[in-house]
Amino acid sequence: MIGILFGVFLLGYVGYCWKEQGMHSRYQGWKTREEAPVMFVVMTIIYIILGLLMVVGTLLFLSLIHISEPTRPY
Repeated sequence: MIGILFGVFLLGYVGYCWKEQGMHSRYQGWKTREEAPVMFVVMTIIYIILGLLMVVGTLLFLSLIHISEPTRPY
């Protein structure tokens, strides 16, 4: 379940960065898209992929647990 939260957080951060047209760099602080265009595009793609993988992977894992659960006769 934590994977879903982190995935949604990453996708929300990408949305915020896209809206503000910038991204935070560890040692350089906030950089706009014009100041660091390559970093902006690469990090946006990486964050989108990671966010989607975390959400989809967690949902897939949870569905596999549900499928593999043995049925219990009552």
